[in-house]
Amino acid sequence: MNKPGLQRLETHFEFGENWRDYLANVDDDAIREAERGLLDLLPREAITGSRFIDIGCGSGLHSLAALRLGAAEVVAVDIDPNSVSAARDLLNRYAPGAPVTIRELSIFDAHREELGEFDIVYSWGVLHHTGAMWAAIEKAAGLVRQGGHFAIALYQKRPTCGFWRLEKRLYTNMAEPVRAAIRGIYKAAFYVGLVVTRRNPWTYVANYKGKRGMNFHNDVHDWLGGYPYESATPEEVKTCFARLGFRPIVERPRPKDFGLLGTGCAEFTFRRG
Repeated sequence: MNKPGLQRLETHFEFGENWRDYLANVDDDAIREAERGLLDLLPREAITGSRFIDIGCGSGLHSLAALRLGAAEVVAVDIDPNSVSAARDLLNRYAPGAPVTIRELSIFDAHREELGEFDIVYSWGVLHHTGAMWAAIEKAAGLVRQGGHFAIALYQKRPTCGFWRLEKRLYTNMAEPVRAAIRGIYKAAFYVGLVVTRRNPWTYVANYKGKRGMNFHNDVHDWLGGYPYESATPEEVKTCFARLGFRPIVERPRPKDFGLLGTGCAEFTFRRG
């Protein structure tokens, strides 16, 4: 299927390469933190026995977490072949023979008629990178069964979103030595921000795995290069889901700020019907 503009993979930041690099950081602690991240958004009883789809699965870490929390079947999809490869490697390592299907698939090609419907649709920090965020949300929402859950995280709109969109587009097309320099400058500014707010930068980085099992340095690369880029206010997100027949059961917006060092993701869980 020919897709317009920013929906095409070749216009995107190479998320999959970053996820492959991240695999070296996955251990039992990271997996436990990923499980906690899921349980922050979804009741455990909703996950147990569920049919679960991970849209934009990246490394596959949260697909693995869903399996460990008792999902009966997991479908993990990603548009990036390197992400698909990373997810296969991770799940083969930690969950060989598990009831999981991993596919290279764009959300815009994810049809209910082919995939069926799911008890849980999970898409954390993904659909704002599709090049058509609202259309992607509507497409993903169509996969949720009546009474099912949609757990989602999206960039929260800030005054600096225009700047970050431009930065990400430029970073995505830069040579690696230039990117490395930008990462160094960004990290230095971030560390200064931590010190100013009386937080220890070394402790922050060392404990970063507590953020859903992630790695600080991979997340910096992902943030600076995460293109395409869209964002939404919490009110826009809730209005969209209400129109689609969902009601919120978890709302976790970010604190209001200027977004000088990043916009951050607001988290939500919606229930259909």
